[in-house]
This record gives sequence, C-alpha cells and structure tokens, in this order.
Amino acid sequence: MEVVRAWFGRAGVGAWRSRRQVVWAACVLVTVGVVYLQYAPGGPLDHPSAPRHRALNTLYASHERDGHGQGSADNTQVQHVKFVTGSDVQQAGDWPRRREDQDNQNEQQHEDWTHQNENVINEETIPSDPAQAQHRLAVEVLQRRVAERKAQEQQAVAVPGGVMLPQQDPPPGGTWGGGQYRYNPYGEPVYGRTDRPNYIPPHRVVHFDLKGAPPKMSGVMQLLPWIAGQGATAVLLEYEDMFPWRGRLAQAAAKNHYSRKQIANLVTACRNHGLEVIPLVQTFGHLEFALKHERFAHLREVPELPQALCPSLNESMWLVHSMVDQVMSLHPGARYLHIGCDEVFQIGECEKCRLVLRETLFLQHVEAVARYVRKKYAAIPLIWDDMLRHVSESAMQEAHLGELVEPMVWVYAEDVYRFVQPSVWTKYSQVFSRVWAASAFKGAFGEQLTVPNVRRHLDNNLNWLDVMASEANKFTAGFRGIVLTGWQRYDHFAVLCELLPASLPSLAVNLIAVSHGYFNASVQGQLYQALNCMQTPKYQTWLNLDGDPYLWDKFSWCFFPGAQVFKVTARLDATRRDVDSYIERVTRSRAWITDYNRRHNFSSPMRVDEDLEELPARLHAVTLLMKTAREALAEWFDDWTVGEWLEQHVWPLLKRLQTLQLESESMKAVRYWPARPLPLLPELAAFGVSEPTPSDGQSGQDTDGGVGRT
Repeated sequence: MEVVRAWFGRAGVGAWRSRRQVVWAACVLVTVGVVYLQYAPGGPLDHPSAPRHRALNTLYASHERDGHGQGSADNTQVQHVKFVTGSDVQQAGDWPRRREDQDNQNEQQHEDWTHQNENVINEETIPSDPAQAQHRLAVEVLQRRVAERKAQEQQAVAVPGGVMLPQQDPPPGGTWGGGQYRYNPYGEPVYGRTDRPNYIPPHRVVHFDLKGAPPKMSGVMQLLPWIAGQGATAVLLEYEDMFPWRGRLAQAAAKNHYSRKQIANLVTACRNHGLEVIPLVQTFGHLEFALKHERFAHLREVPELPQALCPSLNESMWLVHSMVDQVMSLHPGARYLHIGCDEVFQIGECEKCRLVLRETLFLQHVEAVARYVRKKYAAIPLIWDDMLRHVSESAMQEAHLGELVEPMVWVYAEDVYRFVQPSVWTKYSQVFSRVWAASAFKGAFGEQLTVPNVRRHLDNNLNWLDVMASEANKFTAGFRGIVLTGWQRYDHFAVLCELLPASLPSLAVNLIAVSHGYFNASVQGQLYQALNCMQTPKYQTWLNLDGDPYLWDKFSWCFFPGAQVFKVTARLDATRRDVDSYIERVTRSRAWITDYNRRHNFSSPMRVDEDLEELPARLHAVTLLMKTAREALAEWFDDWTVGEWLEQHVWPLLKRLQTLQLESESMKAVRYWPARPLPLLPELAAFGVSEPTPSDGQSGQDTDGGVGRT
C-alpha cells in the first residue's frame, strides 16, 4: 500500500505541476469523442432519435465540390456554375457531383428518413422548443431540395461540355430589386436576382471600329468564320474615314481607306458565313472626319469645334443624305442602318439653333434622317440612346420616334443600372416596342490601353444579361440583341487604344458568354479551342481573372489569329515597367544622374558609370521590342498604323533611354568643375528666386580672409 500511495502521490504532484497540459489533453479527448459520435456511421447520433443533426449534416455535405469543374460520368445530374477567384474555386449549385450508386443510395436514405418525419412536418402547431424549430426547418429544407432536384433532373437541358443547366421559369415581375451594387466579376446576379434563366440575346453582334487604323482585309476575313463559330450572328461596321467616299465627299476619306471592291467582298463574305451586316453612318455627332476639313467647316454647330453638325442648315441634310446613299450602295439589302446620334455635345449653339429647344432640335433631326432611311431603303434605323435618356416620353411620342428608330442602349461599365435606371427602361418601353443593348469587349476602360481588362468586360456583359432578362418583359417585342462594341479610338482625334488582334481573347470570352447566357467552366473546351491552345495541363484548369485580368499568363502560349500582337502587348507591359523602374531609380532614388545633375552637367564620372551599367541591356530590350512589334503588327496593319502604334508606345521608352545615355555621357566628359553654388535655374526668377547680387565691399569671403559663411 505504501508503494501504491507513494506512486499516486508522485503522479498527483506531477499532474499538478503539468495541470495545463492535462487540461488541454482532456479537452482534445472530449472534442475527438464528440466528433466521433456525430460522424461515425451507425453511431449514437446517426439515428432517427436525432434527425436534426442528420439533416444538417446532409445539407452541408451536399455542397461538396470537385476541384476542376468537370462533369462526372452521370450526365443526368444538374451541374452548376463554377468560378475561380484567386486560388479558390467557387461554384454555385445545389448538389454535388457523385457517382450514381452513391447518389441513389443517399437519396433513398433521405426519402426513407423524410417519410418517418412527415408527421412532424405537417404539424399545424409551431414548436416552442428552439431545437424542435431548428429540426423542423432543416427537414423542410431537405424535402424541398429533394423535390427540386427531381424536377431539375426531369427538365434539365444539355449544354456544351457535358454540363447540365436547369430550365427555369421566367423571373416574376422583371423589376429591379434596388439596393447597393455588389461588384461581382463572374456573373452571378448582382441585383439580387437568383431566379433568372440563362438569357441568350437573339442577336449577338460584333462591332468593328475601323476609323483611322484599318486592319488588313485579309485579317478581317479570317475573323469572320471565327466569330461565327463563337456565336456571333451579325457585324456592325463603322467606317468613318475608312470608307471610299466619292464626289464632294472624297476629301473625307483617309489616304489608306478601303476600296469599294474590298468592302463589297467583305459584305459578301459576311453573308456567306451567316453574319448579317449592319453599316454605321454618323449623322449628327462624331462627324470630325468630315467637319475637320475646310470644305465642310461651315456646317459645324460651333465654328471652333468639328464634332457636331448644325441641324438647321439645308446643306447639313445634303451631307447626311450623301453619306447614307454611298454607304447603302455598298450594302444593298441591309435590314438595319445605324445612324449614330450619340454624344452630340454641341447642340443649340448657333444663331439659328438657339431659337429652338435642344430637345426639339435633336428629335427633329433624328426624325428627318430616319424617315429618309426608311422611305428610300426600307431599312430600320438604329441610334445610340444616350441623348434620349433625359428626353421626355411625350416628346418622343410626338416625334413618332417609336415608329421610326430602335434605340441601342449602351453602357460599358460594370454597373448597368447606375447609368440607365429602371425608370428609363420603363420610359423606353412606353415609346419603343423593341430595344437593343450594347456592351464592350475592348476600348472602354482607358484611352491608351493596349489590351483589354477581360475581367471588367466580362462583368459588364454578364450584368447586361441580368438586365436584359429583367427588363425584356417591359417591351412588347423584347430585345433584338446585344452589340459587343470594340472601339479602336475614343474619337477621331484620340490616339489608338486596344487593337483588334490583341483583343481577341477578350472577344472570345465575352462572345461565348453572351452566346450561352452564362460563363463558367462548362465552356472551357470551346474557349481553349477557339484560341487554339495546346493540350497541356495549363489548359486543363479554368481562368483566374483576379490574378490575370488581361489573360497574358493564360493565353500567351496559344495560337489564335493575332496571338503575336497579343504577346507583344505583354512584352511591352513588362518592358515599360522595367524601364520606368530603372529610370526612377537612377534619376530619383540615387543622386548622380538626376535632372539637376544633367541640367548643370555636374556629377561624379565614377558614379555615373555605376548607374549606366544596366542601361545597355535595357536599350537592347527596347530595340528588340521595336522590331518584334513591327513584325507582329505588319501582319494586320499597314505601315501607317504600325508606325503610329510604335510611336505611341515603344518610341517614348527608347527616347528616354537614349536621352539619359547622351546626357550622362556628357557629364562623364567633364574634367574640370566650377565652384559652388551652381547657377540658379533662370525660370525660377518668375517665382522670386534669383541669384543674389553682392553688396558693395562684400564678396564671397569675410574681410579677415576667412571662408565665407552662409
């Protein structure tokens, strides 16, 4: 007994000394026991006496997902949307992808267990016990999910990629839910709508902005079957100065415009590939390509600004009629003619126009142009809608606008409702029976971008699908379709933004999205095939638009048309950042090649040599980029456009490096340096800073011969 007592005594003392470890160990054991009791098959909690836990566990388990978004062998199950955000995989759906035998077994267990608890669900009284209330809620949710799954399996429709999407009823009401806009770049409804079907616009139109930098016709021709294969049904051709204007209009044509034969061949090729052709003629604003010339300057609304046409002059209507006639002559039988009429910033400014309300001026001009197009060509005029957003419904009705034109509502930002509120849609629906939407795949988020931000454009297009699904019921005939605009310049005087070949990944993503009504991993195969990507592990995973919004990392190894131009934009971005970082370091962080040093030609030759060690490598990189870009762009554009792009984006890098080198070499050549202080910058005199004039009897030294002090 003494031995036992002594042993327990030592054990007790040891336990007391290690009491913290003992407490932690006890907590771990209790936790392990609870987990085992809850999840172990056949355990005490896996029993009808505790249905609440079983129901909750089943619901949580139903959200398990595989890691790649690929459909399982059981194609009868409903497969839902999966998105990638950073390194996480997010999927929207109700049921996991499991093997058929396991699914059937689990479903049978759900049904058997549900039948055992029908008497609980059908009770009229509300349980007073919170545990019973939670149990009842869990059972109801489970029953509803089982019923929904059966209905979805019966109504599911197959889509490309082996993924099944359910048939859904049209959303009730179709009005905006309001609330704060929630930024979501991957297409889940952002306006609180989770019940809309996969809305697919009847027409998916690709816009070709040709002004000022015409792609070679061979490049455009090879894109026609490509966009048709991704779901496009029509093209919107905006020529401006690229059209072969004749007669009095000949001066409005650029020197490198298309020929009449080229346009005729383009129209024929479009129709051969099942693409309807919609020409666009500016008839009010954005007429810089014509009004900039002295010959047509008197037709400007404001003499100093060549943007807008004066609608009060008879010759203005002659100009519009002439342009319409020449364009329609090369597009015979066109069902639609887009007459522009957007961003008419100058209206009601001249002496004649001041006598009429701006709203009336605009409507009268649109009415006159539209009646001419309908009467002479039996075509439906389309107009951009921005000038109508603040026009009253009664004014549009009085102008019979609903009988004459169809508006194309354009918003390129992510939040569509911010720019076109539900009240505007209601107003439009009282005037027009049909309406169009216009999104963008390039040319909307920066005047000097070289490649589109695909993440933002995808968000814009998917949000448009939400809006169209919600607002279509307001119109008698709904939406005609959506136009994916691809601006090449913000206006006639702007420099180039994203070029067409560099924007094809964005076009593929967004065109596939609007052609399916959604965008998720189920279209992975079609997207990678469209961009001619290799069969490697890199292209067996989905997009990461958070980490790669321009898709340089994903698609720089694919071989789609224009791939070389796309790769050049990635190389330009890397080179530009490297050059900027180098120049920032040696001119701002370090102290020997600053602007001050170079202006005064005053520095340490040794330090200058140190800072110039990395300059030759960067000069070589920029020079090589210049050659590579020229070769890639030459496949798509003439020398005029190639030269403009190089001058805009690559030449400034080379010029900065060469100037830095020249001025630095000049500092190195100095062998004798002046005493300080160095001469002040003359321009500082305007701010009251100039070199002081020594007073009489004073110099840079004290009277005792000592060194002067400040």
